[in-house]
Formats: sequence, C-alpha cells, structure tokens
Amino acid sequence: MRRDNVMMAQSMAGPEGGLLGRLLRGSQRAPLRSRLSWLLEPSAMDLVFAVRSSLAAVLSLLIAMGMELDSPQWAPLTVWVVAQSSRGESLAKARWRIAGTVLGCCIGVALIAAFPQASTLFFCSLALWIGLCCGGATFLESYRAYGLVLTGFTSAIVATGAIAQPDEVFDIAMARGTYIILGVVCEALLAVLFMPTLQTQARKRLLDRLNGAFQTVRQVVSDLVSGRADAQTQGQVLTDLMAANARIEFDALEMGPRTHAADHAHAAVAAMMMVLARARGVALLERNAQAGQEEVPLPASLYGDYDVARQHIDACAHPVRGDRFRFKMTSRRHALEAVENGVRACFGILAGWLVWEVTGWPAGAGFISFVALVYGLLATRENPVLASTPFLKGALWCAFAAAIYAFWIMPAITAPEVLIVMLMLVMTIGGLAARKPATAGYAFSFNMFLPVLIGPGNQSRFSEVAFLNNALAFLVAVTFVGWTYRLVLPFRVDSHMRRTERWVAQRLKALAAPGSRVTVHQWLSENASSLVRILRNAQGVPQPVRLAYMQMQFRAMTMGMHIVFLRDVAKDPVLPQGARRGLLVFLRKWGQTGADATAWAAVTEGWLLRQRRGAPFEVREILQKAATSLRILAAERRDEGLS
Repeated sequence: MRRDNVMMAQSMAGPEGGLLGRLLRGSQRAPLRSRLSWLLEPSAMDLVFAVRSSLAAVLSLLIAMGMELDSPQWAPLTVWVVAQSSRGESLAKARWRIAGTVLGCCIGVALIAAFPQASTLFFCSLALWIGLCCGGATFLESYRAYGLVLTGFTSAIVATGAIAQPDEVFDIAMARGTYIILGVVCEALLAVLFMPTLQTQARKRLLDRLNGAFQTVRQVVSDLVSGRADAQTQGQVLTDLMAANARIEFDALEMGPRTHAADHAHAAVAAMMMVLARARGVALLERNAQAGQEEVPLPASLYGDYDVARQHIDACAHPVRGDRFRFKMTSRRHALEAVENGVRACFGILAGWLVWEVTGWPAGAGFISFVALVYGLLATRENPVLASTPFLKGALWCAFAAAIYAFWIMPAITAPEVLIVMLMLVMTIGGLAARKPATAGYAFSFNMFLPVLIGPGNQSRFSEVAFLNNALAFLVAVTFVGWTYRLVLPFRVDSHMRRTERWVAQRLKALAAPGSRVTVHQWLSENASSLVRILRNAQGVPQPVRLAYMQMQFRAMTMGMHIVFLRDVAKDPVLPQGARRGLLVFLRKWGQTGADATAWAAVTEGWLLRQRRGAPFEVREILQKAATSLRILAAERRDEGLS
C-alpha cells in the first residue's frame, strides 16, 4: 500500500506503445506478463490466502442471507477487513474489531438519542467524536489503533443509518454488530481449517526471522567496523529489524498463551540494535586511529550484546517452565500528527454534512457513512496522501466489477451454489492482489467494498437506480477524502523530518537529567521507528538530504546510548565520589548545551582515567568504559562538523 503504483494509462496510449501494439508484438509481452505475475503465477501461500479469505467471505454472506438479515453485504466486508496473511494478525485485528464495534454501536445509539431533531448538534458531535478517534489512534500501535478508529466509523455507520428511522437505532446497531461478529467468526474458522499446525509454524517463523536478522547484523557490523558499510546499508538493516519487531506480536499470539516468547524476541531485537549503535562508535574510533589520532579500545561490549541476543533467541526456541521474563518496548508518540489527523477527520465529516445539507442528495446518508469509513481505514496510515491514491484506483475497479455483477450476473443467479462460484472467482483475484505490494493498495478498497456495492440480499428487489446512487456515493466519498488529505494539513515528509530532528535534539539533552528514566532500549527503539518511518516515505527527498538525515539519526542514537550509560554510571555508588562528581558536571553541561558539551569530554575523560589509579579491578573497568563513551561522544561531534 505504501510502495510503487502501476500506472495503466500510459499503456493505452498510441498504436505503437499501447496495449494493442504490445499484444500484437510477441517481443513486447514480457512486461505485461511480469506485471500480472501475481495473477498468472501465484505462490502456494498466496493462493491459500486468497481462497481461504474468499471462502470465509462467501460463507459469511450466505449465513447472513440465511438469517434473513437486511444488509448481509456487511459480513463479507468484515471478513476482508480482518483477513491477514498470518493467523496471529487475524486474531489481533479481530479482537480489537469486536471491541471497537461494541463501543461504536453504543456511541451511535447515544448520538441519535441525544440529538434526534437537531442535525447541526448531531453532526458537530459526530465530527468531534470521529476526530478524537482518528487523532487518538495516532498514539497507539498496531491493531489497537485500528480498534479506536473502528469505534469512530462504526458509530458513524450506525448513527447515519438511523437518521431516517431514529426509533430503530437499537435494531440497526444490533444488526451491524451481528454482521461484524459473523464475519470475524467465519474468517477465524477458515483460518483454523487452513492452518492446522499453527503453533509449530509460528515458532518456526519467529526463529527464522530472528536468526536471519542476527546473521545480517553480524555481517553489517563487520562491514561497519572495517569501513565498508554506508548509511544506506545501516538504514536497510534497521528497517529489517523494525519489520521483524512488528511481527513478533502476531507470532506470539499464534504460539498461544502462557509463553514469554514475545518478550524474549523483543529483547533480542533490542540487543541487535545496541550492537549496531555500539559498532558505529567503534568504527568511528577505528577511523580516527587510522588517521593517527587515537587508540581504539577493545570492542568487548559488542560480544556481550551478541551473547544477550543469542540467549534470548534460544529462550524463544526452548521455553523454560516458570519463565517470568518481561520486556517493554516503546515507540515515539506523534502529538502534532495526532492533532492534524483529528482536525482533518473532523473537518471532513463537517464538510460532507454541508454538502448533503446544501444539495439535499438522497444518498447523502450513505455518502457520510462512506466518508467516515474511508477516514477510519486511512487514518492510521503513515502517509494517508500516498495511500489514498491506490485506494481510489481500487475503488474505481471495484465499481466497474460491481456494475458487471449487478447488471448482468446477479440477476441471472437462481441458486446459492452459483452465487458461491461467481463471487469466489472475483474475490480470489482480489485476494491474490492483496498479497503483492504493488497491487495491495488497489485490493485494499476493491475487496472490502465489492460486496457492499453488489448488495446481494433476499429481502429486496434489485434496483439499477439504487446501485448507481450507492456507487456514486462511494466514489465521491473516496475522492472527497483523498482531496481533504491533500488540502487540509497534508502530510509532508520534509516537515516531518525537520520536526523529528528538533525532537531528537531535545530528547538527547533530556537524557542527561538525573531523573530521566529512558533506557537505552527505549531510546534506540524510538529513534529507529522514526527513522524507518521517514525512509518509507522519503522517495521524493533528494538522496544527499536523505543520507545526511540518516547520518544525523545514527549519530543521535549512538550519542544517546552513551549518555544513558554515563547517567547510570554517575549513580553507581561503587565509584569514587570524585569520579561521580566529574560525570555529573559533564552531564549537567550536556543537559544545558547538548552536543556542545563534548568540548569538556577530553577533560572529563582525563579526570576519570586518573581516578583509576589504585582502584579495584571492577571500578577500573567501569571507569575505562565511561572514558571510552566520552571519547566516542567527542568523535561523533567531530564527525558531525566534518559531514
């Protein structure tokens, strides 16, 4: 959804370079076949996912129709919303979807009950509530954020659906909740049937991912110390580590309860990030030593971090009964983006209501529902502007396919078996597209809204006019949301980079405060997640600017790690009072001036080395590590001035 989008318009232009010309010339068929490889040559896992999700969607639809529900198309939409490539992802998303649905239904009923005859107050309250949900979701992670935005758009769907019939709002809320729970149950049932060896596969995937990351880190560290690894390589390794870290929660869910594999896996990833940050400092000292400036200390701490990572990986492979290990991971909270996200969603709902109010559009209630739903689906995207473009293109394909089904196929279906076959065909194609990054953005909207636009049911007659109004409301809503993301406080990666740079500088100074509780793992994790997020959205940023920014982030990560170490050393009662006092003076200057305090690093280092005389071995080791940290801080500052 965040990667390259294939532009089809260019392929239709001209008899020589167009689609017809390529079909007539055999030598030109390769590009088209390559772009359609996801459909023509799917892998076994992709095919299993597509068939499994399609069966679950069709099953939920048939059950909803058998229960004589009035809007059975919402059940397969839920299946595609919760359908994920792994069982753990589906479990995580399903439970938060159910929780968000229950709360959203309650809020929807409350809004109708509070403002039954006051449309202005009703829509202002609804817009404010959805804005709060979309903004608050920015502070959460994974599918917890999804659960919050789901609460917002579920309340909008229930409330707007009851505008014409406020006395039936409770029945509408119960119906919507029934559809969603039915879709979740069907998807879960098919996932269990298609993946019988769940725990074994989950543990194998987790170990393969961790062992692969461990070997990659060892290779990159070796290249980094020898001067062969550049910022681009370091950024790619961090991206892989953060991606592996994000998958741990889902693998742990599949492995079942009463296991601390997730804690050990997070700790292993954190140890690998420490290895990278420490190796950067060693590489910097090595480069200075080659210039005849300094003597490189032995990187014994690197092997200690390797051992920690290896121990946690082994703990994932061989669980120990009675293990009580806990590891807490944190990530950066984007306050300004949360406010912008909330304001944008609030503005969108109010603007959509004004459009309905001015035009008197008969399909206005459906339009508002679609607007709220699309805002909720795109609210937690890193860059909603980029995500909205393939979402709109997928919506166009969805409307086109739905029109074919609604006008020609559905009227000819007379048996449930035929309905299953016809829906399975197009849904399987959509499921295959969802597995490929280049087409996942299109499939995101295509899969979810196809059943809604087709609108199969057994309590009403099909109306072409109703279909056209519903499809138009859907397309206008998607276009409307896309333009509001571009016009109202749009996400700009350059602005985000400058804001992150200021945030890093402030946090780096605050690390030296005696009362700071930020650990090394927290500091590295927050900075790594911010850097990876920017790298995923910085395609339009010039490469020199991108590389300079990456160097700044790597420098801050290394500096912060050593500042936290010095802060902890300054609190160690084992050290002589004079050594602790010298470190506290340096840390106080760091808190006041930031990296400029490295001008005092050499003086503080000399003071610590003099304190080693006559001290016990343990104290001498700690003082030597503190002196090395001061030396790395000074080297990082000099490298910043040269870059």
